[in-house]
Amino acid sequence: MFVTILPFKVNEKDGISSNELSMFEDNIYIKPQGLDRFHIFKDKQTENKFYLIEYWKSKELKDEMEKSSKFPYLNKIHKISREKDYNKIECNVVI
Repeated sequence: MFVTILPFKVNEKDGISSNELSMFEDNIYIKPQGLDRFHIFKDKQTENKFYLIEYWKSKELKDEMEKSSKFPYLNKIHKISREKDYNKIECNVVI
């Protein structure tokens, strides 16, 4: 299993809008192929900062989703994390 942790902000200037976050949460019932599950955490210390934690079956399936246009809100979080040079964490789960 491949895990990504993507920090992002909820504001018009540096991230997604609160409306887009709501749309993301409402529309993710149709998950991309390979996305097993996800969680959104709110940072306790920084206002409007969140973390999207995704559990993928493989890195290749995550990369494939990033190239598609089927999931605009999820893609926007990935794009923001990449463009703003946030500390994106990618790792494999070892049990």
